[in-house]
Amino acid sequence: MINQLKKNLMSPNELRYLHSRSKPILKKTILLESTHGRELSGHIYSLAKQLMLDYPEYKIYLVLRKNRISPECFTGKIVEHMSAEYLRLLATCEYLINDTSFWEFFHKRSEQKYFIFWHGTPLKYLGKSTQLQGYGNIQRNLAAADKIFVSNDFTKEKLIADFGIKDITHNQIVVAPSPRNSSLFENRVVKGRYLYMPTWRGKDVSNIHVSQKMLQELAKLDQLLSENTEVYVKLHPYEASLLNFSEQNYCHLKLYPENEELYDFLQTVEKLITDYSSIMFDFAITNRPIILWTFDEKEYLKERGMYLSLDELPFTKVTNAEKLASLLENQSVTNYEIVHKNYTSLDDKEGTKIVLDYLFQNKLHPSIYAYSNWNGRENVLIYAYQLNDNGITSSLLNILDEADLSLRNYILIWQEGMIPSELEYKIQNLPKEMYTFIQTGKVQCTLAEMLHTSLYMQQLPANKESVACMYRRDFERTFPNLQVTHFIHYPGYDRSYAVWVWALKKLGIKTTIFVHTDMEKEFKINPSLKPKIIFEAYKQADHVVCVSRPIETKILSLTPTANTLVMEVLINPSLIQKIAQKPLDQTIPNELLQDFNHSEITVFVSVGRFSKQKGYDRLISAFEQLNNPHTRLVLICSYGPEKEAITEQINSSSVKKQIYLLENLVQPYNLVKKANAFVFSSRYEGLGMVVFEALAVKTPVIMTNIPETLDVLGDREKAIIVENSTDGLLKGMQKYLIEGSKVVSFDFEEKEKKSMKVWESLFRNN
Repeated sequence: MINQLKKNLMSPNELRYLHSRSKPILKKTILLESTHGRELSGHIYSLAKQLMLDYPEYKIYLVLRKNRISPECFTGKIVEHMSAEYLRLLATCEYLINDTSFWEFFHKRSEQKYFIFWHGTPLKYLGKSTQLQGYGNIQRNLAAADKIFVSNDFTKEKLIADFGIKDITHNQIVVAPSPRNSSLFENRVVKGRYLYMPTWRGKDVSNIHVSQKMLQELAKLDQLLSENTEVYVKLHPYEASLLNFSEQNYCHLKLYPENEELYDFLQTVEKLITDYSSIMFDFAITNRPIILWTFDEKEYLKERGMYLSLDELPFTKVTNAEKLASLLENQSVTNYEIVHKNYTSLDDKEGTKIVLDYLFQNKLHPSIYAYSNWNGRENVLIYAYQLNDNGITSSLLNILDEADLSLRNYILIWQEGMIPSELEYKIQNLPKEMYTFIQTGKVQCTLAEMLHTSLYMQQLPANKESVACMYRRDFERTFPNLQVTHFIHYPGYDRSYAVWVWALKKLGIKTTIFVHTDMEKEFKINPSLKPKIIFEAYKQADHVVCVSRPIETKILSLTPTANTLVMEVLINPSLIQKIAQKPLDQTIPNELLQDFNHSEITVFVSVGRFSKQKGYDRLISAFEQLNNPHTRLVLICSYGPEKEAITEQINSSSVKKQIYLLENLVQPYNLVKKANAFVFSSRYEGLGMVVFEALAVKTPVIMTNIPETLDVLGDREKAIIVENSTDGLLKGMQKYLIEGSKVVSFDFEEKEKKSMKVWESLFRNN
């Protein structure tokens, strides 16, 4: 338990922030932060200056990291990022404004107003268009904001869709003039002054480096420039500190001056050089030349996709230093009307003032358009763990394929990084009407709450209300402005989410937990499961959904007050049959392919986890006793605690040459279809979906006498039913070899109708 406490222990800064959240809100105070305090520029700089001019009755604080240069006009208003004062102000200022996000521990209080001014028109893909995980904190911040400001409809659509807040958050996205672009209406051009502003080329902020190709091209450019030319170089804030100009010995290239605010400096720039940065859209307001220096376009596009092709844009593009130097020396004619029309039509010299008057005086303006993100439907959160290759995941995906997704917003949730990269395709293949939301950050808790939670998770005496209070507060941090109406714990195992089942009810959330297996037997072989915690969820959930009638009987014997329903989980027979037509995986051994096509060879197949529950130890023993050289056993497994034991048993088997162990085959229905018979060897199950998947591809089934599976199967003639033992499995295979088995049909459509009726009943107000 001590190790668990250390793992979950919050940092001193997180604890300070949590403590500060209990302090009174400071009225008429504004905290402004840009790029997590890396610099003070852009929207935040423009807003702060205008606030000081027009709203002197408000006290403002600007966030900057230690040893960063601050503009003189903000003297006395700077607070160091992550200092004790910063944490206090983040928790207590009435107004919070940034241009991206706050760190993961941030939890907006209901009395606070939070505004995000998004930092530009995106050319590069954002959020889920570039990665399926890894953007959770930005998604959470965008959800938490009361208003998100962008400067055009293009950015509005890309931002809310690709960070996954479209339709599901009760907040607004506002299309309005860009505060930072207000500066660009002033012209103070210095002849021969150019600015090079490349975009950041990375994805991982923990692994930042400057492109070597960029350094080589800069050295070439420096040698080609004429005497009266100066090119200032401003790298992305992530990379700026990594380029040491004093070591490069440049003659014409100059380091961007740290004490100059970017958009004020752009007033003096004759031509802008960039590559894939959104700065191109902003600078187009000036109608001065923009040159795209794309010496690494092919490499860059392999790493990052784009919403727009560079060829669609009216900017001159060059790929080497020689052409760039030539363009800088010569006059250029520009026509950026298409850019003005699509991306900067609302921008105005008075843009910053217009936006602030809208926020602080509710003053409407013709150039401000506010839109609600929420589509008016109920939000249903569904937790599904890692989306592993198992029956639980398959059944949920089948439900989502069949459910009417237009009735409510179904939102799949998981913890940041929880889903292995090899399973991310399942996120990508979700129905397009589905939503996803990524949980991010540690659970925020006091030391007392953490102690009581650790005790409770070990089934020791603990203050349950303290545990519930912690989870409720962190739920609101994690899912801000979602106003969730239902929570479904679909796997039914995870202890933390089992606590949610009863703790969230105080927030007015209806909760459901599914039971997919014989939990009494599961508790005996899986010590990490804690029966008291799971049973507490059963007792207090609005619905306990059991996947078969025998499972319901068992649950009611364990927790008589549980409000149970029976919903036989779905399979998708037409999809399974379609997948079964695909060619076999190229990793299948040639010997097995020959065995499939050999008329005198009988191939038995089984699919499942490396788990004691699946009974593969018994199946291997039974196959050994069968001792028939004209038979083969194919085990298709994915993951599980018994992998080493099963592998060792096969390797030491007297018939190991007749056994094939195939791992991590995705949806191996074509193999099941090829086999002569499917063997279901489980010791216990909640349902046993693989039996019905085998029936869907017309493969005969040999199965242990599992009451839950038989209850759904109905007719015992649809399979060879055997005793739940090694001997039973042996006799089943022997029977098949002697008698064979007729092809049977199963009425999947009728089962589906009944199941979906139960699913819909979960959301009725009764």
